[in-house]
Amino acid sequence: MTPVTSTPNYEQWIAAHQPTNPQGKCFEITVAMVAAFPELRRVRGHYICPLEGRRAHWWLETPSGRIIDPTVEQFSSNGAGDYEEYVGPEPTGHCLNCNAMLFGGETFCNVECAAETMEFMQRGGGISVNGKQVWP
Repeated sequence: MTPVTSTPNYEQWIAAHQPTNPQGKCFEITVAMVAAFPELRRVRGHYICPLEGRRAHWWLETPSGRIIDPTVEQFSSNGAGDYEEYVGPEPTGHCLNCNAMLFGGETFCNVECAAETMEFMQRGGGISVNGKQVWP
């Protein structure tokens, strides 16, 4: 007699846990889904949407390589695009001026971005980090 094994119902979990607007929630939703299904692997990279272009994204993969994307509805193409895994160093933050990823703990990606931000601040502009006003 062959033992009965159940296939995880990823779609059912997604339906029960997906926020109304999944835009920008891929990191946290994939963390939660891996907690529920530890066999899944979180993948960071880009979703290449045929309508919106290349977008930074997190998704999941099964041990057999099947893509499970719990926040795919944030894209106009709803999964009709391509997934491109990012392999490289983990970013340490984002440039305060242009939002480019940073990798060594820097505040700005280059001297031009630093100069633009300083000029903006001297003209009375404010700076927010993670939604919190840090200047002035």
